This record gives sequence, structure tokens and C-alpha cells, in this order.
Amino acid sequence: MITDVQNALNAVLGSATTLQNAGGAGRIFELFVMTGIARELKVRGFEVWIQRSDGSRINPGDTDRRFIQRGGVPTGVASASQGTNNGSVIGYRWRRLPAWEIWNGIQFGGRSGATHEMDIAVVPASVGASLRSAPGGGIPVGRPRVAIDCKDVGTPGSVDEMRAFIARLYDVTLLHAHHRHMHFPEARALHPGSPSTSKHRAIVTYWQENRRTKNIIARRTGFSGGAAALTRYHGIEPHENIVVGSSNVNELLEAVADWIFRYGR
Repeated sequence: MITDVQNALNAVLGSATTLQNAGGAGRIFELFVMTGIARELKVRGFEVWIQRSDGSRINPGDTDRRFIQRGGVPTGVASASQGTNNGSVIGYRWRRLPAWEIWNGIQFGGRSGATHEMDIAVVPASVGASLRSAPGGGIPVGRPRVAIDCKDVGTPGSVDEMRAFIARLYDVTLLHAHHRHMHFPEARALHPGSPSTSKHRAIVTYWQENRRTKNIIARRTGFSGGAAALTRYHGIEPHENIVVGSSNVNELLEAVADWIFRYGR
């Protein structure tokens, strides 16, 4: 799996990268999915790049071509003033449309005041730029356009696992009514979000928001029947048996890239 991650990064950059991955269960699995999405977008004609934690792009001829996966306790987005040794980002753009970023292991703020780690998240690049410009960085508030929960475990996905993901999405969703009485700096709030166009503004119901975002649980193994039963109403896609060489991997990456081409560009 680590070889596939390295190959995907090299394909995106067009040059050899130095991968610094975090230790811990499932971290390589997250990178496998994240970098696979990036490579799929590049194949489809998107401009895709690797970005340092200060917001600068890594170029093929640069001396420092490190891709750093953030480790340790989950945090928000690091400030650019902290340098380039924090977590790297993958950026993409379709032609001249606004850029987007793919994040790994970032905490998102919810209405309750709690923070929730998203294994992989896709957000407008303007949100990342705003957070990096703050002296201490910060926590994005709201729901990412794409949220992927990665499970590199051997047991089947349970009902409780699905419920936990649903609860996280519920807390980070800012509906129209919520936004009227919650005062977040606009660039940090993913609703009405930036770029401020109608397809990214706060919406009225959870049912609608569940269907205009891409929400996925990607597992190395499968799901129990009870867990799968929850997916349709809550707009969560279950992708199981995600292992190197499996056709299920292609289905997952194509599903995310299809959604991005339609809505996340």
C-alpha cells in the first residue's frame, strides 16, 4: 500500500517525492485513499498539485519535495507562520474555476462546540488560505463538501460505527437557521462558505445537505447488515473491501472523482 501512495504522489508532482507518513493504525490507509483521489483527478484533466503546510506549492525541481502526513493529536489547520513542517495538502482546480483542497486528519468545529476529526475532507481552497493566514491557524467550522471516514480494521462495520459518523456530520452541519444565530468568521464557516455561490450556501434541512455533499465510509473489510441499512436515508456511501488491486478501490475513487466533477469544482 505504501508503494501505491508513493507512486500516486510521484504521478501528481511529476517528480519523486519524499513521503513522511504518520505512525498509527490506519494512517497509510488514509493516504492510500487520499492520494488515489488525487491521481484519479489528474487522469481526468484536473490541475492537481502538492502543497506545503504554509500554502506554497511543491514544484518538481524543488530541493524540498516532502509530503508530510500530520501525526500526533488531531488539530486544525496550521498557520503559515509556523513554517513548512506541518501536514501537507493536495490542491486541485478545474480549468479557471476556484481551487479546492483535500485534507487529511483535520478537526472540524461543530455547533455543540466539540471538534470532530475528518480522515479525508474536501473544502474550498479559500477556507484553507484564510485559516493559514491567522497567527495560530485555526479550526474550520461546518461540513466539508466531501467527508470520508477510513476504517482499516478487520471486523465488519457495525451499526454503532455508522451512527458515530452520522453524529459527526450532524454536529458539523450548519443549516440556514443555524447560521443566523451563530457568528463564525465567514471564511472559516463552510456554510455559506467560500466561494460564496448558491451551491455552497447554507441549506434548509439535513436531508438536503446529506444529498448535496459526498459522505463515505471506506473500509478494508465489510459492513454488517444493520449498518448498511442506515446509509440510504442519511446519504452515506458504504465502500467495502478497499484493498490494493481490488476493483472496489477503482469504484471508490471513481465515485469521488465523479462527484467532484459535477459539484466540487
